[in-house]
Amino acid sequence: MKFVLLFLSLFAPLLAGAPTGSVLNVPDAPTVVLDVGHGGTDRGARAHLPYCEEKKLCLLTARLVRQYLEQLGYHVVMTRNTDAFLPLAKRVEIASQAQASIFVSVHFNSSRSVEAQGIEVFFHDSSDNRLRARASHKLADTILNRIIRRTCASSRGVKKGNFYVIRETSMPAVLVEGGFISNKEERCLLKTRDYQEKLARGIADGVDQYFKARKVVRKVR
Repeated sequence: MKFVLLFLSLFAPLLAGAPTGSVLNVPDAPTVVLDVGHGGTDRGARAHLPYCEEKKLCLLTARLVRQYLEQLGYHVVMTRNTDAFLPLAKRVEIASQAQASIFVSVHFNSSRSVEAQGIEVFFHDSSDNRLRARASHKLADTILNRIIRRTCASSRGVKKGNFYVIRETSMPAVLVEGGFISNKEERCLLKTRDYQEKLARGIADGVDQYFKARKVVRKVR
């Protein structure tokens, strides 16, 4: 019986479908803030046939990311877990109060061109804090690579951005645009649980790989 309990405690996260990666020691685990885009009266991007709202997709995806990261042992704080409006400054404040190791903002894209598709990740290239900018760039690159590996979506690359939540936070921060709601083919995918899980697993994989790489660098040094 003791053996069975030990087995379940060690391997339950893997059996539950967590992203690949070793389970962390909880007291030593980094804190990840997941910023859930839009909410409440701010519905974000929208499209019809099938109808889709960005704020709902953001929340559904972020909840899955939280699940996968917690299975790996990370501490996770979400800026919102309900359909509520949250000012940008409050999102930054939550990250600061949580003493977050990283900040990942989850969004979905829209364009006047219905042909636009794919996934892109933004970071703020601050000249005031080059160390944070480089770490943010690395985080963005790692997350994008893992998302593309999971989803097989088109990569639009890592890009510099001046969005408030990634500019005003003090820790490495990225903003993920998980696909185009304005593209009918991509929108139909985004509305499925299977694709949401792939996208969320990709984000969680990227976060996990980012921290693993940092540990390797510290060991080498």
